[in-house]
Amino acid sequence: MKRLSLLLPLCLAFIAASCASSPPATIQPATAPQPPVTLKSEIWPKIYADESYLATFASTWSAEEAIGTIRNLQNSVVEFNAGLPISELSVDPYGMRANWSWTETNSVVKSASFIIPFDQVASMLLEHYPTLEKDFKWGLLISLTTGSSVSVRTPTRDAAERLGKAILVLASARGSKVSLPDSRFGAALGPLSEAQAQAAGILQSSGIIVSWIFKESPAEKAGLSPQDIITGIDGKPVQKADDLFSAINAAAAVGAKELKITGIRRSYKIEGSKYVEIFVPVFFTLEIAQTGASQ
Repeated sequence: MKRLSLLLPLCLAFIAASCASSPPATIQPATAPQPPVTLKSEIWPKIYADESYLATFASTWSAEEAIGTIRNLQNSVVEFNAGLPISELSVDPYGMRANWSWTETNSVVKSASFIIPFDQVASMLLEHYPTLEKDFKWGLLISLTTGSSVSVRTPTRDAAERLGKAILVLASARGSKVSLPDSRFGAALGPLSEAQAQAAGILQSSGIIVSWIFKESPAEKAGLSPQDIITGIDGKPVQKADDLFSAINAAAAVGAKELKITGIRRSYKIEGSKYVEIFVPVFFTLEIAQTGASQ
């Protein structure tokens, strides 16, 4: 599961398409199944098996409709690790509380619970767990302003999205400023570490790194991958995430339909019987939506 410390900044674009240039055939993406050698992977963002989907959880529901939605989902929500039916679920304008219980081999009944105070909701992700050997493969990852988090699973994407919409309505009503992905790019980004910059052979201030890509996002459609380093957009250098967002906003403001993104991809090549880590230039075309603005 993703660490919530990687959530910010989140950025995207409404429609993005095509063309990352492909490395030569002898070069393999480092994000593909790894060869039977040890590459220096500890300094790079982890490649997660779970998938985050682009979702803003927008709705026109009233608080009463949101509360009713959560109540109706009692049989469609389990805590991520426990996976047990919710025996008691209560919700009001202030928060959501869920309880479940189980009997251990010594006939002792135990119980557990989680609470989501709506005024403490900081961010949400729509998650899919395709490799999980359990039912309920969709869910929400909810971070709180206290630094803690709540992760729940649902049987369908629709159930997870409805829960997310309801929580957002009630959190907003309590004054929470919930951080959500904007719609113009679609990746979690971070600054380069000194070790990453040194490995790629560039200055630490010469780019930003992709931590993960949102499914169904413009960044994914453009061909970006986790661990890619973005170095330029529209011919201008990118030193921080705001440089990327500003360029996308400026392009949308003047009616541009696409932007060119340049970057570096961590890969490996085969030299005899050895696999050697290398970094190759990559190029992407990002289509620009003409409505809204990135945040």
